[in-house]
Amino acid sequence: MRKAILAIIDFFHPPFKNFISLHNFRYMATGGGTLLLGILSYYFAYFVIFKTEEVSFGTIVLQRETASLLVDYIIAIPTSFLLNKYVIFTHSELKGRVQLFRFLNLQFINILATYVFLKFLLELLRDYPTLSVLSRILVSVSMALFSYLYQHYFTFSVKKIGDKKEKKD
Repeated sequence: MRKAILAIIDFFHPPFKNFISLHNFRYMATGGGTLLLGILSYYFAYFVIFKTEEVSFGTIVLQRETASLLVDYIIAIPTSFLLNKYVIFTHSELKGRVQLFRFLNLQFINILATYVFLKFLLELLRDYPTLSVLSRILVSVSMALFSYLYQHYFTFSVKKIGDKKEKKD
């Protein structure tokens, strides 16, 4: 599966090879795919699944936007971790549980920041419900930039070849 995914992504890399490395292009492609999956999940949940302004889950009542965001994350988070671990950062020497813990930490930050930013934008655009999806896209792109830096340098950090720094106890 990894080889098939990379073959598809690598097919589209040549026009961009002078501007972006293959590794970063692969990261952006899988991240963009996951982002698109999340946006489509949010859109589907917002306009098809949840048709009322408040959604009841037994004793828990969520606003439509929050419930849609929950569906988005239930689908996008596992997909993103699996793609990053098994397709993009396969040379990481960190144990899987460490990667998962760090990844979930990033997702917690993303969820909190996305919720706050999306809530803010939705309050501004309350009279324009179709703009809620555009708000989600704007927030997603902002968080994607942050996530790239976090994952590249922390979650799936990979020792660089030739890095001779060693810890001395």
